[in-house]
Amino acid sequence: MDRYNDFTVEDFVWDDFFRQWALAPTPETSTVWDEWVGSNPEMLEKVQQAKAIVLSLRLHEPEIADPEITRIVKQTIAKTDEPVYGFLPKTENTYRLLTYLVAASATLLMLAGWAIYTLNPKKGDPQSTNIGSPTDSNIAFIEKVNHSAEPMRVDMEDGSKITIAPAGRLRYPKKPNADKREVYLEGEAFFDIAKDPGHPFFVYSNGLITKVLGTSFSIEAYYDSNEVTVEVKTGRVAVFAESDPAVKEKISGTGLQGVVLRPNQKIIYSRDEVRMVKTLVEQPEMVVAKALTPQFEFEDTPASDVFDKVGKAYGIDILYDENLLKDCPLTATLDNQTLHEKLSIICKAVEASYEILDGQIVIYSKGCKN
Repeated sequence: MDRYNDFTVEDFVWDDFFRQWALAPTPETSTVWDEWVGSNPEMLEKVQQAKAIVLSLRLHEPEIADPEITRIVKQTIAKTDEPVYGFLPKTENTYRLLTYLVAASATLLMLAGWAIYTLNPKKGDPQSTNIGSPTDSNIAFIEKVNHSAEPMRVDMEDGSKITIAPAGRLRYPKKPNADKREVYLEGEAFFDIAKDPGHPFFVYSNGLITKVLGTSFSIEAYYDSNEVTVEVKTGRVAVFAESDPAVKEKISGTGLQGVVLRPNQKIIYSRDEVRMVKTLVEQPEMVVAKALTPQFEFEDTPASDVFDKVGKAYGIDILYDENLLKDCPLTATLDNQTLHEKLSIICKAVEASYEILDGQIVIYSKGCKN
């Protein structure tokens, strides 16, 4: 949960684990969030604001048409201009009511603006923005199209290697930008980016921007698909929508801002809904060096220690209640199983279950104190 320490209200609203708790809390997720807020009281106000926005907007609701959004905004603005105070007696309660009305009007405007940003499907369309569309006639571009049935490798001047899948298309400026490295992708490709923190690398793909400083990852962004998928193999990447109100700041910032992905995590970006779902790749791999690969042999080992060891090996956060699991011993050998097989065996042995939420694994257990 440490990654939430620097979250903004916007980050919380985009976060799937947070939204799942806000919209459909369970005893387990409520415990996780209550304990985190208790340990980070300075974040309480942001959490409350983000939760209110999620509950008000219901991010999973059907999209709103442009005319309807415009009508709602106009009505909201009109209501804030109405001289309601002219019909009310001037009492202490009246002034308190006016304060509430002003606050409510401001909240409505904020939510209406957020609705336009979040629910307007056109903002994910690469044709609706010039950030991710290389249309500047003054810039000469190199284009690589894979017409073959085999992957095609492109070696960049900075030492980066990009492998384009069949039917994939890659474009990048012939003359590199002095401040950053940029490419535009249609289709699918694997990126092995040379480290250069002073010159971040950007991939623009169907309304989604991927920013890295040096790492390896894959992107699937077919023009006729409503989804863009980013999977991280090594290092960290940041992804954010071109429609993000803070897109310029996230591009120009020195660090990684947006939804940050680590090894074995992936993001699925829905262009129609301008919505991101963070989860795990289908077959997570261990992130430790082969020489340091741990032996998963346990004998009367507390389940809490087992989950810690597995999580570190795969670079994935595993959330659980330590007090419930420290008295649940496990004896097993789990060297040849996949991550999901390991988790299934462990959970079955200690009468627990697990779920993948926001690129993390959440363990549900009632404990083993019998």
